[in-house]
Amino acid sequence: MRIAHLTWSFDYGGVENMLVDIINEQVKFCDVRLYIINDYYNKALLKNIDSKVKIILFNRKPGSKNVIPLAKLNFSLFSFSPDLIHCHQGNLIKALWFSWRKVLTIHNTFCPSAYFSHYQRLFCISNAVKDYAESQGFPNSVVIYNGIHTQNIDVRDSRQDTKGDKLKVICIGRLHPDKGQRILVEALNHLINSQQLTGITCDFIGDGDDRAELGKMTDLYHLTEHIKFFGFKSREWVYSHLKDYDLFVLPSVSEGFGLTLAEACAAKLPVITSDLAGPLEVIAGGRLGIIFKHGDSMDLADKLYQFTIYPVNKSIIEEAYNFSKTHFDVTQTAQQYILQYKELVNIQNKSLH
Repeated sequence: MRIAHLTWSFDYGGVENMLVDIINEQVKFCDVRLYIINDYYNKALLKNIDSKVKIILFNRKPGSKNVIPLAKLNFSLFSFSPDLIHCHQGNLIKALWFSWRKVLTIHNTFCPSAYFSHYQRLFCISNAVKDYAESQGFPNSVVIYNGIHTQNIDVRDSRQDTKGDKLKVICIGRLHPDKGQRILVEALNHLINSQQLTGITCDFIGDGDDRAELGKMTDLYHLTEHIKFFGFKSREWVYSHLKDYDLFVLPSVSEGFGLTLAEACAAKLPVITSDLAGPLEVIAGGRLGIIFKHGDSMDLADKLYQFTIYPVNKSIIEEAYNFSKTHFDVTQTAQQYILQYKELVNIQNKSLH
């Protein structure tokens, strides 16, 4: 089976990391190519892709009206003759000039639905996203959870205990208002400056448009000794360092799933997440972590404070670890996609006879 994965850009983020993992699994069984239209891509991330995957770059300027890169894209696809094109943004349909089989993964609950009808099958990364697709008039989408390499994640020593107000927090993700890092900084400001819990530190892993604003907030609240920004770190770094922390926080105000949350659970790290439907699925409806009201920095501060007094029960951490390994391993994700591809191809082939 020949599979073409298509994306506008390929920078560091949850979608791109997930796609690297899926492609690397699928190439074990299929002929896989990755097509990147725009000249916005992370070379370091591309190096993580299996050498058997052919990567085709078109270096189009985002927003360009030049049709030459799109002509080259369609000619390349025509030459490859894929059984199926897997798109990762809905509006990619505008770049495709021929009637190939096309499927779309919907990665969040705010993806514009105008293009959904152009795809032969819609995949959703969580039941929360499926509910969104259904609300837009597309009830037949298929849920396939994002996956991670659970076996590659170093596990935290269960004997590590949070003592008193000593708390080492990690937050991983693209620095963007949707990801809620400002909420976490506000909560830390309250705990450290108002509640005098001066033993709390937080490391932000990731980069993005909100980096400058988060830095200004950190300076304004005099938290530079407590908050550190480490920028982009490789998957290998993340997987080997999650175990060094006491607590993982996902403060998103908009989130379709929460891949980093699954990774933290697979490291046996206690987690706090906002009460969005997608992240709650990762922790069994909220049962396997601590929940705060999304967008509410004071509620997050309260949950952080409570954690310093009453850490999460070790049995819950163990259950979250097993839940992550059972439900979110990338080998299962890749295989589920392949099964769906084959089913779609077989259905359409039969309809032609």
